[in-house]
Amino acid sequence: MTDHLNSQVADLFNDHFNLTSSVSAAQTATAISKLAPQPSGDEKTLGDGFFWDLWRTIIEVAEQLDYDDPAQDKMVKVMRELTLLPDTGLTVWESRLWTDLPVLNAAFREHLDSPGRAESEEEQARAWVRFHAFSARLVGAGVGNDENLPIWMLREALEEEKNAPKSKALDRGLMTAAMYIEYAGPILVEALAVNPHPEITGQRRRLLRGGSLFTGEPGLQLDRWLFWTRRFREEAEKTSTEEAKEVALHAARLMEVWNETRLKTT
Repeated sequence: MTDHLNSQVADLFNDHFNLTSSVSAAQTATAISKLAPQPSGDEKTLGDGFFWDLWRTIIEVAEQLDYDDPAQDKMVKVMRELTLLPDTGLTVWESRLWTDLPVLNAAFREHLDSPGRAESEEEQARAWVRFHAFSARLVGAGVGNDENLPIWMLREALEEEKNAPKSKALDRGLMTAAMYIEYAGPILVEALAVNPHPEITGQRRRLLRGGSLFTGEPGLQLDRWLFWTRRFREEAEKTSTEEAKEVALHAARLMEVWNETRLKTT
């Protein structure tokens, strides 16, 4: 079933991506929804197998698109349209189909732990950045993705010094973090504008704690945001490619402008 589903989903997205296509995001979402299995009898719950396969396939499609490819935006619109489909009365893991995009967050976390294996280290790094560009776009669109991911990726790239200067690992981490500023930044900065010092309690304190270079409070905090702003510029000078440097500096500049216009820090 997996190979057949992969082909069906890929074909639906390719039809939507075609510049001459009249197929809308809503039509593509409806077509994807029709691939889901039907419940048995009066059952109101579905198993999770189909949804693991569906989200893995969608991740694979996203990883084939450059991080700045407009087709990624089209994918996110399809995901948003899935959440707008009429209520089916069905659930998966107690999540509504399709409103809650059941299993999506779990599939994303699985991919974080076990990313796909590309033919080369360079291609694997590109796929990783593309995946996070898609993830960041989902966050920016308010579509059922894990709100912790931006903080985790920014922490890994900017609050630790585990990657050597001029290394591919440093480039990859910095570009990954920058995706969350480029595509989810407006959501993050507006959350800070509303509450610059949120109180984080319970298990979330551990999940959203700072890295070794940041000793402030966990979560999305104003002082942490300002720390990230500075660190993007510092780390940009350590990249091994001009592309990584430009992406990092662009993220820093975005943050600096928002700091002035939205957060009033200067």
